[in-house]
Amino acid sequence: MCARLTLPAATSERASTPLQIGSNSDQSSPDPSSMLTALRSDVLCKDTTTASHICNPEARPLCLEREGDCVRMVTLGTHASVLIRLFSVLNSVRIATRVGGMVFVLCLLLGIVSVTNAADDSYIAGYAAAVLEHEFYVPGAIVQVHEGVVILIADSLGKVDRQKVITALEKIPGVVRAEVREEAGSSAAPANPPQAAIQEKLPKPESKFLPRDLLVAPFHADPRWPHFSMASRHVSFGREPGNTGSANFGETFALYRNAAPLNGQWELALQAGVFSVFNMNAPSGSLDLVNADYTVGLLASYRTGRLSGFFRLHHQSSHLGDEFILNSQTPVNRVNLSFEEVDLKLSYDVASWFRIYGGGGMLVGRDPKDLKRGTSQVGVELTSPWTLWDGKVRPVAYVDAQANERSNWKVANSVMAGIQFENARIGDRKLQLLAEYFSGPSPNGQFYNQNTQWIGIGIHLYY
Repeated sequence: MCARLTLPAATSERASTPLQIGSNSDQSSPDPSSMLTALRSDVLCKDTTTASHICNPEARPLCLEREGDCVRMVTLGTHASVLIRLFSVLNSVRIATRVGGMVFVLCLLLGIVSVTNAADDSYIAGYAAAVLEHEFYVPGAIVQVHEGVVILIADSLGKVDRQKVITALEKIPGVVRAEVREEAGSSAAPANPPQAAIQEKLPKPESKFLPRDLLVAPFHADPRWPHFSMASRHVSFGREPGNTGSANFGETFALYRNAAPLNGQWELALQAGVFSVFNMNAPSGSLDLVNADYTVGLLASYRTGRLSGFFRLHHQSSHLGDEFILNSQTPVNRVNLSFEEVDLKLSYDVASWFRIYGGGGMLVGRDPKDLKRGTSQVGVELTSPWTLWDGKVRPVAYVDAQANERSNWKVANSVMAGIQFENARIGDRKLQLLAEYFSGPSPNGQFYNQNTQWIGIGIHLYY
């Protein structure tokens, strides 16, 4: 196929003298950009058997070879109009350069985008692994990132809250979406990730002194689980004052942690606390101390997946307040209650929002000597999977039941419910505002053989 161009007419003399590109006097080649504006092209369609070169000695000598049915020569100053079958070499080069350049730039841009995506995913994967390791402690888990989507693969998150993990991951810059997959053995042999996915594996459990958090979560409704709290109570039954205030402080500190069989971990921890009760309406006008219980213990804990538990040896002693004895309108007989107990408790996370626990124990040292030995405890905890105020508030409810031989196996029921304030980026700090109800043998040591009942409201802090 031919295109029509306006060209300078070439003379036969000019057409009969073959020349090479350039000349002896001027070996420089013509500038392509100036030729595009100043040149006219002579293109003579010749018989294919004739000369293969046509040259122009007067213009800057330029000779072009014949291609197919056409031969070309670049000249200045004359005009003609002929048909050509092919573009000139310069135009061909120019078009090829433009097309090739565009293709190159496009490939470069696509390459840059691809490299940028890979760099972003690598950044997200490293960031997510650091958050999971240091704020939530999910050892051995795998983090996969592909185009901003983060997938956490773990055998089990244990007592770590799934929604808090997702919230923390989705706050990482560049994350489009986050999800958690909990399947037994999934971290050992995860499903094949996309070819371009970035993958990070968290370190497996290792020996550590003073580790963060605990392997066994607190028994929140247990009246004698050491933690910081204060509460106001109205006592409707029993010998304790009608309006009491409770101020407790204590904590469980992990001392050492290491890997254990069955893909688990074991831990040694120290537990200590003070539980005090005050008469808010004392005749003296002061807040008289009614009862104070002191406890200290050593725990050996274990966790694998959803199952956890501890073996504990602890001491508890009880003291009656001097002001309460002096200001009581009826005689008070002080009980020198003191004992050492060994107990075994197990806990199982049925779901991320539902937990059950239970176990039993025995008193190994006791005062008075006729104090009966057997103890038992069960409990249920509900932690809402939904939060309010951008993950800062979560509804919770706890039930704890204890039956001890020293109170003839009468059941003491403790129920607490309310809201938990939490920081979604720090996995183990919790502040709770809870309403509470208690009924049964008193947990306060000086009144252990008396039934009591109260309702109240309290603030509880866990680390």
